[in-house]
Amino acid sequence: MTAIVDLIRPKVDFDPETIGVLSAALDEAWDRLLQSGSDCTRPAYAHAMREVVARPIIDMAKQGITDQKELAIGAVRFLAVNYRYEPKNAKRSSGTAVAPAEHPGDCGCP
Repeated sequence: MTAIVDLIRPKVDFDPETIGVLSAALDEAWDRLLQSGSDCTRPAYAHAMREVVARPIIDMAKQGITDQKELAIGAVRFLAVNYRYEPKNAKRSSGTAVAPAEHPGDCGCP
């Protein structure tokens, strides 16, 4: 499993407390995705998608955001905006993935 510490480039200096917050934000974002049933959490995609979820957390932290909940929500929103998915209850008529029509701020799903 990817640890957020492994994804931070050497040029970025975060103190141990901030790294703890970033790690917790990654876990929180991932838990939200698991609870939503998102296809990105399937075992075949999980390792790569955890890295995708971690990247916006790190980028937001570089900009000074250090609130765990804000980081987690921002990462889930990033995924919702930038990655298409097909909800489990959607018909598979066209074979193409659909983007979510709306994304409420704190729903915990893409």
